[in-house]
Amino acid sequence: MNFFQRFLVVCGLCIALIGVLPAGRCVLPMLAPTAQAADDKLPSRISLSVLVVHATDSESGVDPRLASLASSFRYFKYKGYRLLSQQTSDVAVSSAANFTVEGGRKVKVTLLSMDEARCKLRVEMSNAEGKVLDTTVNINRDGTFIISGPKYKDGILMLPLRASY
Repeated sequence: MNFFQRFLVVCGLCIALIGVLPAGRCVLPMLAPTAQAADDKLPSRISLSVLVVHATDSESGVDPRLASLASSFRYFKYKGYRLLSQQTSDVAVSSAANFTVEGGRKVKVTLLSMDEARCKLRVEMSNAEGKVLDTTVNINRDGTFIISGPKYKDGILMLPLRASY
């Protein structure tokens, strides 16, 4: 039997099975409503927090307000981590929140998409000279993603982004 003949036999069996299945027993039509029901449980907005952390070697230790992030800081070379500010905004899909960050920087965070497991954010940072960062990140639901790098005083700024929903 060649490929085409086997294909016809398989198609015929499928058609025969569809004809004998009782109404409501077909699996494929049941998938769409179930997937839709999961999407209906998602909130329409997320709570987005932007923390501004000064990482430096001139101080040591982790600010107690950053205790939940202390284990993540071990991957960076600095000795001290101090929380400078924290801002929170509720954001809907396709909308943005704007934050002002130390050093005259502006941060714009746009919620591009979200599902049960994670959200996708576009993060743009600019200073007086123009845009210095434009990236897209995925953050697990109720998770944190740390952006680091802009120089600040005797260290750098770190921006832990938290997405809660």
